[in-house]
Amino acid sequence: MVRAGPRDAGFTLIEVLIALGIIGLLAGLTFINLGKPQTTATLTSTVSGLMADIKAQQQLAMTGDDGGSGSQAEHGIVFTTSDYTLFAGNTFNSGDSNNFTVAPGSNVTLNADLPSTTLQFAKSSGEVVGFDASHDTITVTVDDANTVITINRFGTVTAN
Repeated sequence: MVRAGPRDAGFTLIEVLIALGIIGLLAGLTFINLGKPQTTATLTSTVSGLMADIKAQQQLAMTGDDGGSGSQAEHGIVFTTSDYTLFAGNTFNSGDSNNFTVAPGSNVTLNADLPSTTLQFAKSSGEVVGFDASHDTITVTVDDANTVITINRFGTVTAN
């Protein structure tokens, strides 16, 4: 039987540093990956909500919702980088009490490549007013991830 002497007991400094380095690396990778599901969930829910609002505004324009004015009106959405506002009428009036503003979140950025950052639907037909095929996207960005929503002249929305 061989007895361990005082110099043979324990770990060397290099062994301890290597073990701590590996543990630190694994912990770092774990924490980095925990944020990605939150980003993905925020992006998915924001895009789904925006697409639903676009479709709802088009449907209101097509069905003749008058918003209580007594006459059929166009409906649309005005975009800023941090929110979007649903409105009724031929033009956007920021003081209208019937407007509804949606703010998706502090880490969400909207970039609307639309004519004058407004998406408006014609009454009855629901087609996009002033459609321009070179300006037909809305990019939703959350942290470092993004989704592009494309709108055609008939108001059909797709996300990719």
